[in-house]
Amino acid sequence: MLQIVDSLQPGGMENILTQVLARLDPARFDSRVVCLSRGGPFAERLPPRVPVTVMDKPAGFRLSAIRQLRGVIRDHGATLVHTHHLGGLIYTVLATAPFPWKKPRLLHSEHIIWDAADLAPKRQWQRRVLYRLADCVFAVSRGQVDQMRGLGHHPRGLHALLNGVDCARFTPPAVSKAAARAKLGLPGDGRWLGMVARFSPAKRHVELIAAFDQAAATCPDLRLLLVGDGGPAKARALARMEASAHRGRIHWAGFQQDTVPWYQAMDILALPSLSEGLPNAALEAMACGLPLLANDACGVDEVAAGGTHGWIGQLRTVPDLAAAIKRAAMESAGELQRMGAAARHHVEENFSLDAMVRRYDALFTAVAAGRLPLAEG
Repeated sequence: MLQIVDSLQPGGMENILTQVLARLDPARFDSRVVCLSRGGPFAERLPPRVPVTVMDKPAGFRLSAIRQLRGVIRDHGATLVHTHHLGGLIYTVLATAPFPWKKPRLLHSEHIIWDAADLAPKRQWQRRVLYRLADCVFAVSRGQVDQMRGLGHHPRGLHALLNGVDCARFTPPAVSKAAARAKLGLPGDGRWLGMVARFSPAKRHVELIAAFDQAAATCPDLRLLLVGDGGPAKARALARMEASAHRGRIHWAGFQQDTVPWYQAMDILALPSLSEGLPNAALEAMACGLPLLANDACGVDEVAAGGTHGWIGQLRTVPDLAAAIKRAAMESAGELQRMGAAARHHVEENFSLDAMVRRYDALFTAVAAGRLPLAEG
């Protein structure tokens, strides 16, 4: 089985992919990851039995990449190819088109709610054509499936396969919040709002910092912890952070291979994104006993309930986001603990990593055998 991705740079899809491949039965799955553009630090999460091929494709469309990928697929003898996002699908369809031997089965997945770029007529037309050549297409949230169907996409096997989280790894801290922060060199006091994400425009770091500034003016104990690095919006986000009137209360930790202690140092996780499928950070934070402060447009409402697991609503504007932050900052410690415990219990019962891996195992097995998924899930 080949997994076709752009890279293994830090990201939600890459996080789920590496966890699934590390847990599939090696006696049944001979897996390899093909990175079209570049590798990345998440390659370190894969076991030695899952090799990574990096094609080093330059930016833009390259005919040479089609020939190169064709050779990789042929040499691996893949019976199943799983493509992620549109780029991987385009190159794989073109690479396998002239196969003189039996083509591998083609499974494709989409991982975000489409925004303006993906809603452009050209990309919609490309998907409409290429989806017909896939044996099965799935998404990681029901909101994505609804959006796809609403735009007239009805590929074979379309369904949602929701993410899961390793609840044995992501746990509440065994020590106090102050002690957890001290281990990271952070001030022990205050109400800590956190965010774990690369600097992508869709993540809305700039808007979060602006909203934090508004809330911090009347919430003197409020602090902001940003975990993550890389991405096209990094320079703009860091510039906005440096310009903050409350710069001393904003802490940027950069990329962290192990995010668990950073979640454990937070009181609340912020998810202001407008276009995601189902953010892994939501499930990871909930497993660590954190309530969420999230936009309902990023798939969080499929795994968490406002009032029970945090504050989930329409946070489209900076004033809306600032108002929600103020409410969370003024909440009692007991209520935060109650919501965090409910969040932990909810993901343990409904979104375990083992259950997710079993669903992927069943999907890979079915598509490789020429069968479609039995039901929406």
